Amino acid sequence: PNWIPGVTRVGFGEVVDGKLIGEIDLFDLMKAALRQRPEYIIVGEIRGREAYVLFQAMATGHVTYSTIHADSTRALINRLEGKPINIPRSMMHSLDLVILQALYKKDGRNIRRCKQIVELVDIDSQTNEILTNAVFTWDPGEDQFIYSGKSYILDNLRMKLDMTAEEMREELARRVEILKWMQRKNLREFKDVARIVDTYRENPEKLLREIKEDVSVEEILERVEETKVEEEIKGKHLGVKQKLHEISVFLSKYKPKSKRKVK
Repeated sequence: PNWIPGVTRVGFGEVVDGKLIGEIDLFDLMKAALRQRPEYIIVGEIRGREAYVLFQAMATGHVTYSTIHADSTRALINRLEGKPINIPRSMMHSLDLVILQALYKKDGRNIRRCKQIVELVDIDSQTNEILTNAVFTWDPGEDQFIYSGKSYILDNLRMKLDMTAEEMREELARRVEILKWMQRKNLREFKDVARIVDTYRENPEKLLREIKEDVSVEEILERVEETKVEEEIKGKHLGVKQKLHEISVFLSKYKPKSKRKVK
């Protein structure tokens, strides 16, 4: 994976076009990111006009993630539509999922919990109200998550991938197993997590088998790196072979003119 972080910068001196000289804000970073044709855009927190560019990126098909301070889905929508963010209601359909997190007290210590996962399903054409679906809700008494039994996003994915409901449940269970394994092994480095995810995409059965056999993290990551190097070498060889073939085809078509005989 190619990760390009962007950092804001405070300006100095006089104000030109509403900004200090040399100032770089999140709005500038968002515009620069979109020009690089990214697959994923992650914004630390949206507070102002950069949110509009973020929603435009969503509308054009870019996968985006961000955070914002709000204690409920309704409060989130109100904040997005209010000043200074000013996202129009018509663009809200680009937002698929809202994850609400909060801090709680448990046994005398602070714990962080994802208290609700909410889908933004559609906008009612008559009332202009945003239709939502709370997929998971946290029960603080039992400290567990309650599934509502319905997810529109999973249903859409299932149809696009031509999967049955049972196949979708099995796939989710496998991914949960991988995530729990990474949590147990304390895998937190960006590159290590990316390697495991790539390995699962390429050969999920092999990775799951190694996890069940309790193969060490170091050994799995080492094998991933070796496979990556082998694929790079193979790709280079194929590239050279393809180029030689193109040269051979070109030479076979090229016929030099015959020389005239001088009497």
